Amino acid sequence: MRRTLDVYAERSAIAEAIISSAADLVQFGGELSVVAAFCDTLCKSSQHILLAWTWFGHPDSLLVFPQVYAGAAHGYAKNLKVLRDPLTENGPAFSVLTGQQIKSFSITPDSPFPPWREAATVYGIANSLAVPLSSPDGKEVGIFVVYTGTPDYFDQMGVGLFQALGKLFSSVLSSSAEVKTLKTTVLTDSLTGAMNRHAMPGIERRMERQSETDPASFVMLIDIDHFKNVNDTYGHEVGDTVLQKTAHLMRTTLRKDDDLIRLGGEEFVVCLAQTSREKAMIVAEKLRIAVESNRDPLPVTISIGVAQVKAHRPLTESIMEADRAVYLAKRSGRNCVRNDLDTNTPAEE
Repeated sequence: MRRTLDVYAERSAIAEAIISSAADLVQFGGELSVVAAFCDTLCKSSQHILLAWTWFGHPDSLLVFPQVYAGAAHGYAKNLKVLRDPLTENGPAFSVLTGQQIKSFSITPDSPFPPWREAATVYGIANSLAVPLSSPDGKEVGIFVVYTGTPDYFDQMGVGLFQALGKLFSSVLSSSAEVKTLKTTVLTDSLTGAMNRHAMPGIERRMERQSETDPASFVMLIDIDHFKNVNDTYGHEVGDTVLQKTAHLMRTTLRKDDDLIRLGGEEFVVCLAQTSREKAMIVAEKLRIAVESNRDPLPVTISIGVAQVKAHRPLTESIMEADRAVYLAKRSGRNCVRNDLDTNTPAEE
């Protein structure tokens, strides 16, 4: 049975949640875990709000999905992925990112957006609103989305409170000092500055493909050739410098949205989301040339394996395919690029 909306009581409850969450931000120093608690506090403060989620990234992204979410309809957020297309560009998420006027959206079993039909029939969602997440200089860098089971909820409530809540999220998500500290202590390899294994779950979510019709993504496995000889001949201090220099060269050669992860030792993974095979191979060759051209502190080369991320399969399987391509590159003389299609053809001895 649908609950009657008492606008005054609802505003009071949400305002109290905002104030309480703001106090948590001061107490806990803006850790990202507070954002999840923030969403949870908002949903628990209202009998009408079924889901709240946030996304943070580049305004021109082709894919938006809930990164932090809470509420009774969390099952909907768990699998939600919104690809930019002519339909979704006029929906809550991308309309905010493109600077359109903030407005609410009705969600019904007959909605043209398929996930909304599920939201209405399975979770009882009827109304949605998205507000921008802004950096201190006012640049929009993300979204905060709220769903309710009450039709016309946001028309009755107004958007002011939710815009205020979005600003509080922004103070956490766009604080460069907090993000830098978090990445340095948790997600970054201290020697090379690349990301470490702890970053893989978040990257895997971005790389995941629900079907073969989703945009292609690729992974590379990169191995520094004869690295053991470097350590044995010149010592581990020089070996560490080689790792640092190689990682720096790769970071400066990669595109801004590509992810570089050090798996351990002399092995690195590069994740290229929403990239064609042709472009992935071009990026791989640029990396190979960049490392080969360097002589500081001494000349080294890399072998690279490239593999496509398959739908409905964990990222680790694609990394294993890339590993097989690296093995083929090693057998082919090292300092070269091979891919998952090459592994079907026996290498020359």
